[in-house]
Amino acid sequence: MGWNGEELPEEEQQLLEKLRTVKERVEYLLERYPNARNSDLYLIILYLRKFTELGKYIKYIPYEVIKKYDGIMESIRRSRQKIQEEGRFLPTDPDVLKRRRRLAEKFRKVIPRL
Repeated sequence: MGWNGEELPEEEQQLLEKLRTVKERVEYLLERYPNARNSDLYLIILYLRKFTELGKYIKYIPYEVIKKYDGIMESIRRSRQKIQEEGRFLPTDPDVLKRRRRLAEKFRKVIPRL
């Protein structure tokens, strides 16, 4: 059975268990679901449904509906990032704040070289 409770053929279940890294899993999804090559949102939904326990909470969404909102997740992430770069509405989890600050420092060191 997949994470989302759907019954999977034995062969597919074994294959999914062999896919350990995010990259391997994404490659599998891109190969098996061609529409995922056109929509990051569709790819993310497939990933969550196949490989995480979140999948059991995500019902079927027609591809046409997903396609309408493609790009929204990146827009949301970028908006959150810009707001937080201004020092507003910072993460409430200190570990998240530290991790993001370290990443921002790394980018600042690399960008002047480009």
